Amino acid sequence: MQIASDWNTRQFRMMGILPLLIFLYRLIQYISVGTPDWIMYNCHLSTLLLAVAMFAGWKPGIRIAIIWLIIGLPMWLIDAWVTQVLWIASVVSHLGGFLLAIYAIRQVRATGRSWQPALGWFLFWQMVTRYTTAPELNVNVSHMPYEFCKEWFTSYWQFWPVGALVAAIMVYAVEYGLGRVYPLNHAASAEQTCERQAVGTV
Repeated sequence: MQIASDWNTRQFRMMGILPLLIFLYRLIQYISVGTPDWIMYNCHLSTLLLAVAMFAGWKPGIRIAIIWLIIGLPMWLIDAWVTQVLWIASVVSHLGGFLLAIYAIRQVRATGRSWQPALGWFLFWQMVTRYTTAPELNVNVSHMPYEFCKEWFTSYWQFWPVGALVAAIMVYAVEYGLGRVYPLNHAASAEQTCERQAVGTV
């Protein structure tokens, strides 16, 4: 049985090439349509983070990326339904990222403590994109509230704490769910059982 140690194998690390290819594919697509700023969306940055963290065997980074790639799938589906726009590249990016996240979490497991750095990751890039991307694109909701709730706020900074709270709730909820489905202690127990069985056969 290989549960807790699979994350540190060469095969797992080399799987990092898949999220890297997805990120590069999306970057090329955005450049081709004249909106390279869109690559700064959190879901794409999280795909890149997953690639780098898998190559490096950096479990905290893997877990942060997993949380946002899971959140990114329903957020993308809602956006596609509202805008009535669906690109093949979007399907590859969001569905592919989600499936890779599920694959990775099965190996590294959930600690129950990754939601805080995941929130910090998003808020950091939200501020970066506020000052590096075109305001009209509203990348990472960094310039103005969502269209449907614009009327509720008189300024962006009135909206920002509410948006940060919603982001905190989302990352906590996903981390909680992952902790129930892929608990770290279960993986550790399984590995210890395998070790005891191996010793018993010597």
